[in-house]
Amino acid sequence: MKAFSPPRSLGSTLAVVMITMAVLMVTVGIAFEYTTNVNRTAQRSAAYQRALTVGDDAIEVLFYAWRATCRNPPTPPVPRTSDLTSLATPSPFPNITPTNFVKRGTSRDPNSDSDYASGFTISNYKVIAVSAEYGVLPTATSTPEPQLGQVGGDISSVSPTTSAVYNYVASADVTLPTSFGAVANRKVVARVRRVFSKQQLSPWNWAIFYADPLEIHPGPQFTVTGWVHTNANLYTGHSTLTFADKVTYTGDWFYPNQTNPGYGFMPGDGKHPETPTAPNWPSNLPPARDQEQQPFGLDSSQVFDTTDSDPNNDGYHELIEPPTNLGTYPDNKLVNDQGTPVRYYDQASVIITVDNSNNVTIGQGNGAGGFTNIAPPTSGPDPRTAAQKDLYNMFGTAGVITTGGSIQDNREGTPNVRTVTLDVSKLTASGSVPNGVKWALSNQSNFNGIVYIHDSSATTNLNPDGSINSSPVRRGIEVVNGSQIPIGGITVASANPVYLQGDFNTGRGIDADNDGAPDNGVETPSNVPNSYTDPANPPDPMVSGYTRAPCAVIADAVNILSNSWKDGVSTSSTAALPTTVNTAIVSGIVPTNTYGDNAYSGGAENFPRFHENWSGKTLTYYGSMVELYKSQQAIGEWGKANVYSPPTREWFFDSGFKTRPPLGTIMIYTYTKGKWSVL
Repeated sequence: MKAFSPPRSLGSTLAVVMITMAVLMVTVGIAFEYTTNVNRTAQRSAAYQRALTVGDDAIEVLFYAWRATCRNPPTPPVPRTSDLTSLATPSPFPNITPTNFVKRGTSRDPNSDSDYASGFTISNYKVIAVSAEYGVLPTATSTPEPQLGQVGGDISSVSPTTSAVYNYVASADVTLPTSFGAVANRKVVARVRRVFSKQQLSPWNWAIFYADPLEIHPGPQFTVTGWVHTNANLYTGHSTLTFADKVTYTGDWFYPNQTNPGYGFMPGDGKHPETPTAPNWPSNLPPARDQEQQPFGLDSSQVFDTTDSDPNNDGYHELIEPPTNLGTYPDNKLVNDQGTPVRYYDQASVIITVDNSNNVTIGQGNGAGGFTNIAPPTSGPDPRTAAQKDLYNMFGTAGVITTGGSIQDNREGTPNVRTVTLDVSKLTASGSVPNGVKWALSNQSNFNGIVYIHDSSATTNLNPDGSINSSPVRRGIEVVNGSQIPIGGITVASANPVYLQGDFNTGRGIDADNDGAPDNGVETPSNVPNSYTDPANPPDPMVSGYTRAPCAVIADAVNILSNSWKDGVSTSSTAALPTTVNTAIVSGIVPTNTYGDNAYSGGAENFPRFHENWSGKTLTYYGSMVELYKSQQAIGEWGKANVYSPPTREWFFDSGFKTRPPLGTIMIYTYTKGKWSVL
């Protein structure tokens, strides 16, 4: 009998079923594992993103705490790592464990992992000072190395008045748990880093810097060769204006274009009824909106505290005012965010005051609003220091300070602005080489180059309600014979208007013709044109062989009088002579339509004020023009008749200010968050 054998197809079918089931099981397993991994990855990704968010928040807390420390005296002007060990920590975030939330870091190495602690939500929490290349410094008490940028590579040249950037690295290592199914306590770590930068930048790095709205409406061709900035609106309505460099504004830029063909002039400007035309600028560098640039690192209401006992409270104008209640008023609130006094009264090494009877007092401030008379005693022993004796001899010498002068200022509507005169040439002794002149001191280190002069009998020209005082007491400071300045420079500051007469800081009067004797002042700087020239080929603003010094004139208003001006004789019809002025100017303005009569401010083209017939004559100017406040004594409007005829303006930014700014600090401090990274 034949045995039964199942058909081969049945075995094949069973094998296929088994293989199929195996494949399905593998597929399900793969799908399950894939889904698990996707979910785990998604969860880890979400946790990582959350860790990054926590890290960013921690960095934000560090930034504001770091900035506050930078601004809080007596912290050093440039904080070190050791000054940043107690920065505020963030509050715990909801639903985040472990309970150990923040652990501060101590390593000075921005790339070190030694401060990471897995048992804390945030570890390695710190801000450290670094080198210019973001590297580790030798010790925790090392000052960060400056990143000089435009200043150059000589670190030794950095001072409180030199532009520089100091870098720090903030870190926060964030550890968050994550779990999926049976896999628990898995952790993600986000190591967040960010560069913080403190920049100190002098407003004298700009050719034109305005805290208020800036109007530039030149008639003839006018090229601005340096940076331009306003913390408000910018108004440019003439095609004769050319910007050759960076232009920034904080508000809006009003100029005619296809969208707004009528833009260009400030509302209330009745001087310019014409159709505006667009200015010119480099095709790759159009004017652009930028952040507000705040002198002293704070706005005027913060620097000049309006809640203290000082009755001045005039915003940035207090920069040039003496403190009230001399000798008793605590001036400690008038400091920048580095703790440095900002009144030029406090910065000057010598203070000269004049009263209503033309009595002159020579003294010193103490940096806190006090005043010490340094005149010799009328009897008894002399208690003065050697430095005080030197300073008094320097400024008390006959002819250095004279009183009883008078200037006719038609813009102010009066023929008798009483003046105090500073003769700069009397402060120096002639040398055999250009700039060989020295301040007339036995110990020159006693004079820091800053002199504050103030006629206290002047009154404000504005009443409390803003109307014009009909009977003001007008006073001014006249600076003469300043053609030669020692190479260290000089800064003259006053709460009064200043009248700068003749060539200034040009070398005129030295032995330029090599005849063995000093010249008599008839020579002028070479290459002075009487018509507008190409700014790419500027005229030489000095006599050959002279090096211009870093100078500044800081006042309620700054007036320029030509080489032909003579007190008591010159008027608006006096023919000016070509004049060259090499100095920074900090001055006030009378804004457009101040009194509701549609008067124009005069614009930046009339920022320094004029009083002669300059027709066909050139004012050559190298410097920087800074407007921080409204004038309070010289408040006559621009545009009055019988005041002046404008000069040919050959004006250029003094690029030397980037490395050798004028004496005295008026720095802009900014704090920024830079490069962000995750390790």
